[in-house]
Amino acid sequence: MKPEPTVGYQNILRAIGQGLENLDVTLFELEVLGNHYVVSGKCKKANVLDAPKARLLRSFLRLFRNVKKIKTTDISELERFNFDGLRFTRSDIELLDRKGKVLRSSRVRRPPNPDSISQVLRMTGAYLDLNHSQLQRLSWHDRILTLWYFNELGIEAKEEFTPLDLYDVWLHQWPLAV
Repeated sequence: MKPEPTVGYQNILRAIGQGLENLDVTLFELEVLGNHYVVSGKCKKANVLDAPKARLLRSFLRLFRNVKKIKTTDISELERFNFDGLRFTRSDIELLDRKGKVLRSSRVRRPPNPDSISQVLRMTGAYLDLNHSQLQRLSWHDRILTLWYFNELGIEAKEEFTPLDLYDVWLHQWPLAV
């Protein structure tokens, strides 16, 4: 079955990456389910006393708003925790994209960090858009990105990208950023 036209993965995935960076995500799996992007993985969290409060938060946006409080905790008090089913809707993505634009415009001009999760996902999105592909899912483990997608002919494909591969995509996509 031939995939639907590309949906602008570059911006969508970068916005999701910005949200994941705010949670200090260390590894994750992302799956497309209908119009939602569902993420599971591991991230850093403030000490265990804050855990019940964090579990009560139902929407991603509430969790996103409380990240500043979590990030101010001493790094020695942080531990890893698993999360499952973090759902990004179109409105979540639009909000993250707007917040990201504000942050990028308020920063001193410097090139983006190709190793950041938002840039890794942006490069992945650009790769999908360039090849007119439809994302199924992806995973980020030990700095290796595994990508499952339907190519423009509707054939299912899987690719792995090392940091060097991702850097090559980054250089090809944004040669003036270096």
